This record gives sequence, structure tokens and C-alpha cells, in this order.
Amino acid sequence: MRIKSDRCRRDGKHIALHVLGGMAMAVVFGVLFGYFVMLLWNNLMPDLFGFKLITYWQGLGLVIMARLLFGSHGFCKSGHRSGRFNHHKEGHSCCCKDNDESTKEDWWQNEGKFAFQEYLKSTKVE
Repeated sequence: MRIKSDRCRRDGKHIALHVLGGMAMAVVFGVLFGYFVMLLWNNLMPDLFGFKLITYWQGLGLVIMARLLFGSHGFCKSGHRSGRFNHHKEGHSCCCKDNDESTKEDWWQNEGKFAFQEYLKSTKVE
């Protein structure tokens, strides 16, 4: 049992290092994005639109606001979760995952052709 508990401790430390590393990278990218937004804003917006210069913190706030307003938050347009750890159920498709031609062909054979024919029948002018 000693060998198994040592392995668990080692694996736990490995996971903790990955989590801390991921958090550190998020902070670094946040700092960089805020800085670049500030630089771009201060070099473009006053000349183009007459806006005032902004500080670093205002640039970081714009990054956060843009993410909140326009970010996908891990969801596809259809409302299904996307991402690395998402496992779709059988037959459950997502716009972000299933864009290959065979899936489109299967849909057309199973549902699309019938729906199109029904549409043509309903719009037929006599």
C-alpha cells in the first residue's frame, strides 16, 4: 500500500502544479491583454474618433467587459457545451463539433429531404 499512496501524493502534486500554472498563465495573459488594449486604444481612438486616452486599468476593464458581453463562455450558438472535456451523448450534435460533411449528409438523408418536400407541397400554387 505504501507504493500506491506515494503515487497518489505525486499525482496530487502534479495536478496542483498544473492548476497553479494555469492560474498564473491566466493572470499573465490578462495583464498582457489589458496592456495591449490600452496601447491600441491610445494610439487609434483619439485620432480616429476624438476619444480620451485610457489607463491600464481601464484597458483591462475593457477586456473583461468584452469577454462578458461577447465571449462564448464555453457554449456553442445552439446552447450546447463545447470544450476539451465535453463528451457529447450519442446523436447529440453541437455546431462547434460536428461540421464534417458526413454529418450534414446524414441529416439531409434523415430529416432535410423530407422537410424540403413537405415545404414544396405546402407552397405549391394550384
